[in-house]
Amino acid sequence: MCEAGLTELEYLDSLNAVPKCMYSGRFDRETPMNKKNTLLAILSTIAAALLSTAAWSQTSSLTPGAKYVSLGSSFAAGPGIDNSLGSCGRSDHNYAHIVAEALSLDHTVVSCNGATIDNIVSIPQGDNPLQLDAVTSDTALVTVTIGGNDIRYTASTFACSGAPASDRCTDNLDQAAISAAVDQLPSKLSGMFAAIKAKAPEAVIVLVAYPRVFPEDATTCSELDLSEQDTLYLAELGRQLEEAFVDSTSSGQALIADAYVGAAGHGPCAPMASARWVNGQTIASSGIRYHPTAEGHEEMARLVLEVLGKN
Repeated sequence: MCEAGLTELEYLDSLNAVPKCMYSGRFDRETPMNKKNTLLAILSTIAAALLSTAAWSQTSSLTPGAKYVSLGSSFAAGPGIDNSLGSCGRSDHNYAHIVAEALSLDHTVVSCNGATIDNIVSIPQGDNPLQLDAVTSDTALVTVTIGGNDIRYTASTFACSGAPASDRCTDNLDQAAISAAVDQLPSKLSGMFAAIKAKAPEAVIVLVAYPRVFPEDATTCSELDLSEQDTLYLAELGRQLEEAFVDSTSSGQALIADAYVGAAGHGPCAPMASARWVNGQTIASSGIRYHPTAEGHEEMARLVLEVLGKN
């Protein structure tokens, strides 16, 4: 019998230990996934259009030397991408560093492998202080990529990677627990945005969505190394994560740099490794499995600059 409750950080520390139990989400198998993804793309486009005027006025404060704080989990930190900064999986070529260099900002990075929303706002992660502590009243820009660990998305993918179809790996996950976490995610994200604004009232907040790990034709993508059933389940969990991102930014609390929509055609099975924004089970050129590549971070940075009107 497997033990539930392992974190992404525990996987990143020991990628060879891959239990087959992990929290995950509920998958509605009767609803065509492509229709849901089309709706998400439409909603994301509408949200971006509605926020464009606000972005124009907010980003006027992003002058050279302005204070910038980057928050988040491994999808923000950039593990496996040169050059490592030696803690929390942070790379000096993650999307935040690229943005900071492009805009000549005074950058503080506190993203960390395995982080959850609680590690940003309320519960220190190990010996690390709250990520929110890095945000001060003079902060002009905050970027954040977070939420996957709250719903056990990447850890569940790690857990089921390589499992034979006969294991029915995703059937053995604690789906009720993750379903509850998915339901809570939009409000937790909104609460996080409010906490950031309370500390930095003039800051522009950009939520950088996870690049899409599971492409439209995910069940035929051998690079994922997952059974068809597990692929469908985890792809739906990724879609629910994206839906929470779109929902939580629709009120204008934060802008969204939507790497999920932007990554179409750039998933683990893109024909050329250099075109992949995210790895599958096999590391294409950089990064770690099921995480963004160096190319992915470059594109995430481009999307941030685009939403800021700075590209």
